[in-house]
Amino acid sequence: MHHVGGRAAISRRHTGILLREMIAKKKELLISSLRSITGQQKIPSTLITGRQDLGSILHCATQIRRSGTLVRTLQRRKRKTTFGDGIATAANPLAPVHCYVRRNSTLFVKEHFSNTKTERRDAYLSTCLPRKLISGTGESIRKMTGVEAAAISALVSGTLKVEGNKLAPLLIKEYSSIVGVKEDLQELHDLVEGINFWLEKTAENSIGSTQSFAWLKKLKDISYDVDDVVDEFQLKAEKHHSNGDSGIVSKYLCTIPKSFVFQCNSANKIKAIKKRFAAIVKQRTDYLAITNSVDPPVRLTNMRTKEVTSLPNVDEALVVGRDKDKQEIISMLEENDDQQKIKIVSVIGLGGSGKTTLAKLVFNDGNIIERHLFEVRLWVHVSKEFVVNDLIKKLFEAFSDNNPGTHALPYMNQTISDKLKGKRFLLVLDDVWTNSRDEWEEFMVCLKVGAPKSRILLTTRNREVAVIVGSTNQFYLPFLSPDDSWKLFQQSLVTPPTGWDFEEVGKAIVDKCGGVPLAIKVLAGPLHGKERIEEWQDVRERNLLNVDGKEDRVAACLWLSYSHLPFNLKQCFKICSLFPKGHRIDKEQLIDLWIAHDMIAVEDGVDCLDLEHVGHNHFESLMQVYFLQNVREIDGRVTCGMHDLVHDLALSISGDEISLDMPNEASSSTTRSYRYFSLIKQPEHMAPKFFFRKARAVYMPKYEDYIYAMALKHAKHLRSVTVGYLNAEGANTISQVKYLKYLAMSLRDCETLPKGISDVWSLQALHVTSSYSLIKIPESIGKLKKLRTLYLSGCIELKSLPDSIGDCHMISSIDLCSCSKLTVLPDSIGKLQKLRTLNLSCCRELKCLPDSIDRNKMLRLLRLRYCKVERLPSSMTKLENLECLDLQGCRELVELPEGIGNLDKLQVLNLNYCTKLGGMPVGIEQLSRLQKLGLFAIGKGEKFAGMSELANVSRFGEELTIIGIQHVMDTNGAHEACLKQKTNLQRLRLEWMADYTKEVNTELEQAVLDGLEPPPGIKMLDIHGYSGRQYAGWMQSQAGGGVQGPAPFQFLREMSLCYLRNLKHLDGLVELPCLEELWLLRMPSLESISGGPFPSLVKLEMYELPCLGEVWMVPETTMPDVEDGGGCYNLTPHLGQVRVGSCLTELEINRCPKLEVMPHLPPSLKRLSLHGSEQVLQSPGQCQGSSSSPSFNKLKKLQLWNVTGLGSGHGWELLQHMAALESLEIIFFPGVQTESLVEPESLWSLTSLRSLKVYGWSNILMLPESLGELRSLQELTIESCSSLTDLPQTMGQLSSLQELVIQSCEALHQLPDCLGELCSLRKLEINYLRGLTCLPQSICRLTTSLQELRIHDCPGIKSLPEGIKDLTALKQLMIFECPYLERRCKRGTGEDWRLISHIPDVSIHGFDVWGGFGQRLYATA
Repeated sequence: MHHVGGRAAISRRHTGILLREMIAKKKELLISSLRSITGQQKIPSTLITGRQDLGSILHCATQIRRSGTLVRTLQRRKRKTTFGDGIATAANPLAPVHCYVRRNSTLFVKEHFSNTKTERRDAYLSTCLPRKLISGTGESIRKMTGVEAAAISALVSGTLKVEGNKLAPLLIKEYSSIVGVKEDLQELHDLVEGINFWLEKTAENSIGSTQSFAWLKKLKDISYDVDDVVDEFQLKAEKHHSNGDSGIVSKYLCTIPKSFVFQCNSANKIKAIKKRFAAIVKQRTDYLAITNSVDPPVRLTNMRTKEVTSLPNVDEALVVGRDKDKQEIISMLEENDDQQKIKIVSVIGLGGSGKTTLAKLVFNDGNIIERHLFEVRLWVHVSKEFVVNDLIKKLFEAFSDNNPGTHALPYMNQTISDKLKGKRFLLVLDDVWTNSRDEWEEFMVCLKVGAPKSRILLTTRNREVAVIVGSTNQFYLPFLSPDDSWKLFQQSLVTPPTGWDFEEVGKAIVDKCGGVPLAIKVLAGPLHGKERIEEWQDVRERNLLNVDGKEDRVAACLWLSYSHLPFNLKQCFKICSLFPKGHRIDKEQLIDLWIAHDMIAVEDGVDCLDLEHVGHNHFESLMQVYFLQNVREIDGRVTCGMHDLVHDLALSISGDEISLDMPNEASSSTTRSYRYFSLIKQPEHMAPKFFFRKARAVYMPKYEDYIYAMALKHAKHLRSVTVGYLNAEGANTISQVKYLKYLAMSLRDCETLPKGISDVWSLQALHVTSSYSLIKIPESIGKLKKLRTLYLSGCIELKSLPDSIGDCHMISSIDLCSCSKLTVLPDSIGKLQKLRTLNLSCCRELKCLPDSIDRNKMLRLLRLRYCKVERLPSSMTKLENLECLDLQGCRELVELPEGIGNLDKLQVLNLNYCTKLGGMPVGIEQLSRLQKLGLFAIGKGEKFAGMSELANVSRFGEELTIIGIQHVMDTNGAHEACLKQKTNLQRLRLEWMADYTKEVNTELEQAVLDGLEPPPGIKMLDIHGYSGRQYAGWMQSQAGGGVQGPAPFQFLREMSLCYLRNLKHLDGLVELPCLEELWLLRMPSLESISGGPFPSLVKLEMYELPCLGEVWMVPETTMPDVEDGGGCYNLTPHLGQVRVGSCLTELEINRCPKLEVMPHLPPSLKRLSLHGSEQVLQSPGQCQGSSSSPSFNKLKKLQLWNVTGLGSGHGWELLQHMAALESLEIIFFPGVQTESLVEPESLWSLTSLRSLKVYGWSNILMLPESLGELRSLQELTIESCSSLTDLPQTMGQLSSLQELVIQSCEALHQLPDCLGELCSLRKLEINYLRGLTCLPQSICRLTTSLQELRIHDCPGIKSLPEGIKDLTALKQLMIFECPYLERRCKRGTGEDWRLISHIPDVSIHGFDVWGGFGQRLYATA
């Protein structure tokens, strides 16, 4: 027994040795496999064994088996995965217990060994998992799997939804029967619809187990394959249908043996994919049970919303809880701690906390702009990619007249510098992400040319960014208080349901948002219109919101809002991830993109032509849940943006469907799952041949043919391409994509649209924008039989469309906006029976429309803004479906066609600024659906509609101009117009255009004006050309014999009265509590004015009132009775008293020679402009000393034009009382006979003066020595003082002076040596000083301050000072029309070239000496 036992022991030992050797070999093989899969060279043995001590052989074998399974699994997944930090390395000793596979931003965790210690696992998880998923161990992973399952479920459902949209029309296609797959398609369609319905109804709650999750991933993979096959078959069917007479083709194919038809490639693919898909469906064991437990599928309807009527950027009234924050930031910007430095204020806060909104409030705040006198305001959205060159382009584009696509980077840099030099600017950099101080310093180079007191307002999520950029102040944006959060939530719901139960649940939901505005808004979206308390409770109970961090709550709220979207909207939202952050998305292009990708289905009862209408509803629905926001409209084109966090959500939903860059080595395994490509960064190497093999959509800001040409030729599934600037070669390459449906591009240096595009038979939408060289569209465009949209906006050289455009029978929209040289449309446009939208705005050479326009029976929208059209074709009245006719700015239009009343569907007739319109045709009142009119012209004679027809137009929008009122002969017509009852009217202009050489019936005009009383809610009123002798009774108070009771126009903000030639007394104006701006212009007979109070009045302008004398402007509601010695008060307004309130900050008085303001100018004034009205300053009330004249305590800017009587009068003494004055301009005083500009004591008191401009004083011989007392002066301009012979030596005391401009002073022959003492001088400009013979040597002492020197038309200067070579800070030297200097400063050979060769920017006679053959630099300024 012992012997046997011994032999057995030996056998076991021998077996153990063999097993160990076998295990070791297996182990080496597995490690080798892992190396090849992961690319990692160091694979510790513990990854295979789980521990160093193998223990029992049985345990070892089990571990080997599990490890082998892992390797095989990884090998299968390698084609679609990349490895993260989970593979063990020497630096990561904890990794052996897990393998982590990372797909894009989603982390998958797989446990392989059951004996892992919880502490070690959690420690490692804390280093690699998102914080919101680490609240426990298994619970964290379950949460992650649940969210991931929901994401995949949404992704699969969206894909299947598109497949269903494609399959439905294929069932009735003849091609399906010919190929013999109609039944297969029907079965596949039923499977797709069934499983998709289950996903929509139950997947979110039922997918929780590992098996379900694995099955869902299989379903995702097969759904991609189904999409590929169906997509290919759909295009073949469409190609067959587009080949003409399908009957002939059918007859031909039917002669082929049926067995051959069934063996065709398309049929085989359809049948095979149907079987595979059915097999995957059957693997879901509880599928039938679940589907039987729910109601049968019903077709989902689109989420519809009301039409958006206004598109504001930021409505301050809708911003909640940020007033205090705004004022605090403004205070930071106002601090003047360092005059030499551009101040940077950073707003730091969580994403979605309202940083951008707050920055916009500050950016648009009128008070801060006024106080700082910002000459330039710029807004740049930065986002995560802080690339200096890209930021330069954005900054260049921020100037509204620039397009970055056509200019080189040096040009843009120079233009920015020219526009910012010496100017105070406010630059907002929104959403900055950078950790490089070097990049920031490089970007700041072009900004440092700005004047002191310039400001940069920066928003960021990261405090480190604020430190890196050197922020002077950091403002940490607080979260909203509970009360403000609840207020914002109610505001976002628009009409919240009432009841304490809704309030209780609602406040619990809001509490989970943590005071983050974006989270509150997006969470309110799913609750909009929900009136059942159970629906609110369901949102409250969602576990998804039970997260700790504020940032995680925002993400959870966004996800929850997305989960409540109808599935037809989820796909539409997902594709928005294609555009980069900060991109302005064009609404029409986005809808065309949805159509091209079959994301908008043709529903029962909906015509295929209504896809655009369905798309509009989708767009508005996404707006309503704040996924699309910041909507703007320009020339009829609507654009929108996406918040960065919303964009992140779209990217995360797209998952491994989207690629944001091109890898260095792209293979089929790395691009297999990519459906979308957003290639923001320009790659440096050629794209692999099959890079776009599975691509559906590609976005590229810039296209290079050598990079993408080969890959595009093999992109058989590519449906849309959005590309920035490209040349004809690139356009031809893109046109080789066989089945492209959508193409958006901007051609560069291309006069003709490449003919190859006409061969893309499947093309549905062609957007060619801002192609400035494009002259011609080829005749071959008629081959595009499926084209629905043609968009050629901004092609300024395009003169016409080809006749063949009429062959594109599917076109429903043509946009030729801003094709400024377009002169004619072809008659063939009448053949477009499906045309619904025609935009010809800003085609400024277009004078007429073709008569064939009446054949476009389906036309709904016609825009002719700012065209030269004089008359419209009479046949237009046959366009029975026309809903919008936009004629704004057609100043040559003289008449509308008779019978316009036949357009009974017309809702918008925009006639704004059609000032030559002779009258409205009879029957205008028949337009019962009209909602916007813009202008109503009253004609002379019975052929035109009378004023009374306005009464039958129930709604004509918020704005209305009535012209030709002089033709009204019956006062009843004015009363019958019933303007007072048009409650929606907010802006009204009444215009008389009478022949003033003839006598006017003033009583009739007064009666007509009385009959045109506006509604109480009017906000803007403009009366022009009225010839009556009295003002309207409805605008006069009881004391003036007018209205009684409370103020009749409590919302009126602006009122303009212009050219009321017979009006002598404007007395007793009613109280206007909200009036902010009042213009009194060109009233030659006006002698007096009184009324009020106007407590909100901010601006008052009085222009050409030659007879207006004494006016009492008082801030109080009562005033001293002057006749009684000021001892008592007259409580009744009397003639000459205007109660302006205490808000009046801006007063402009122009050509009012007799005007005297009593008792003094309002003390609230900050800006005062006087032109030919010096009597204002010589009024007794202004000259009694500072004790009785507080008018100038707050005055910051004073502008004096042609005030001839001040030189010898006492007006200059008033300067002593303007201690707060920052800017003084004295312009055109030719009649003053004095040697000194002003008395010395008048200047001493201007201690705050920053800017002084003297212009047009032809008789001034010298400036006063007291000029040196202006120690705060930063800018000094002396211009067109033809007699000025000398400048005072005290100028050297101007220690703060930074900019000095001396121009057109012919008698000035030398500059003082004291210029060398101006230690802060940065810019010296000398223009048109023909008597000047040299520059003072003293300027060479400005070695560290002088940065810019300009000399223009000073032919007497023969050389530059020798010491100019020592001006090390000098960055720019510009010399124009100075022949001696031009010769001496010639590059390389000039005698003075050695003195200036160190200067970076030198321009001689307008040419850049560094640029060889000359680039006109000054032309870019």
